[in-house]
Amino acid sequence: MHTLTLSGWTQPSDALARHLPGAEVFDYSDYPDAQASFTGLADFAQVPHVVAWSMGGQLALLAILAGILKPRRLTLIAAPYQFVADAKVKEAMDPVTFAQFRANYAQHPTRSKTRFHALIAKGDKHHARVMAALGHHPAIEHTPRWLPWLDALGRASLHGSDFSALPPTLLIHGENDAIVPCAQSNYLANALPHARLELWPGAGHAPHLHDPVTFHERIHTHHVY
Repeated sequence: MHTLTLSGWTQPSDALARHLPGAEVFDYSDYPDAQASFTGLADFAQVPHVVAWSMGGQLALLAILAGILKPRRLTLIAAPYQFVADAKVKEAMDPVTFAQFRANYAQHPTRSKTRFHALIAKGDKHHARVMAALGHHPAIEHTPRWLPWLDALGRASLHGSDFSALPPTLLIHGENDAIVPCAQSNYLANALPHARLELWPGAGHAPHLHDPVTFHERIHTHHVY
C-alpha cells in the first residue's frame, strides 16, 4: 500500500514504516518548523494513506488542514489535539510539567532520552517488549533541532479547527498512555467528520509496539476499506 509515515518527537523517522512494508518516511526534523516542513510534505500531496504517531499526527492534521496533504485515508496513533492543558482543554499535560520536561531535555538530552523511553512504555502491559523495540532519532542529542518542535507542540492547539474536509480517520490510542491522555483522541473523534476510535487496553504511548501484528492488520484494513 502507498503510505506516508510521520513519527513521534525524537523517535526514529522510520518507526512506523518498519511495520508497514513499502511505506514512505518523512523526517520533519530536517525543517525548523511545521510551516517550513510543508515545502517537503508537498511532494507527498497525493499519497493516499497517511499514518502518523504522536507529534507526527498533529503535523499531519495541520498539513491536511492547510491543503498540503490530501490523503484518502488517515490513521493517527496517540496524536495530540492539544498537548499542554489550559482552561479549554484540561485533559492534557500540566504546563508546569511541560516546562520541567523541556528544561530537562535542553540541559541533559542524553539522560532525557532514557527517561522519555520510560514514559513511552509506562503503563504498557508489554513494557519489556516496548522498551526493547524503542529506538531514537540519530540526532536526538542535537537540541537545536528538536527544541523548536517541542516548543511548537507546547503552543499548538487544534481547538476550533474546521475538520469538515478531513478524510475517514482511524484513531488508535493506548488507554494507559502516560504522555498524551487518551481523552485527546476523544476530542478528535468528536471533532472529525468520519472518525473511528480504538482505545487499546493495556497499551501505552506506542500501540504499534504493544501489538505490532494487530497494528499492521488495522492499518491494512483501514487502507483498503
